[in-house]
Amino acid sequence: MQRVFEISVSAFLLVAAVLLFAMTFSEQFEVPTFGGDVGPAFAPRGFLLIWMVLAAAATYFAFREAMPAQHEPVKSGQLLLVVAIAVGTALAMTRIGFVFATVPGFFLFCWAFGYRKWLTLSVISLIAPLTIWALFTFVFELLLPRSPWFHAL
Repeated sequence: MQRVFEISVSAFLLVAAVLLFAMTFSEQFEVPTFGGDVGPAFAPRGFLLIWMVLAAAATYFAFREAMPAQHEPVKSGQLLLVVAIAVGTALAMTRIGFVFATVPGFFLFCWAFGYRKWLTLSVISLIAPLTIWALFTFVFELLLPRSPWFHAL
């Protein structure tokens, strides 16, 4: 029963992503830009491509994977901790900016999921948010919430 559910949900997400991606090529998205290189459909298409790839992978693995003998029980404490970290990081982004909020947020997420290698975790917690910020700022040209102390970050 669980396998049917996984196949159904992942296939639905894949079909939804493909349909939404196709909709971005309709006339409603053909809006002239205001001097920019990309139109308003650029970011949604990028996100939908990522969605399609992840949904296709989930569908593939749902078909390929046999039912495991046992499922791990849901750890409600860990789930609540992750939700609290997500809410705290999102609220902090509005106050201190994307980079300064996501560095500790990313660190705490990894910590909550059981990753305990301090050096690797610290380096990744610095590099990942800066890479995402640079990608959005310089490649996608979409500004993320900025810090009140540093104009660029």
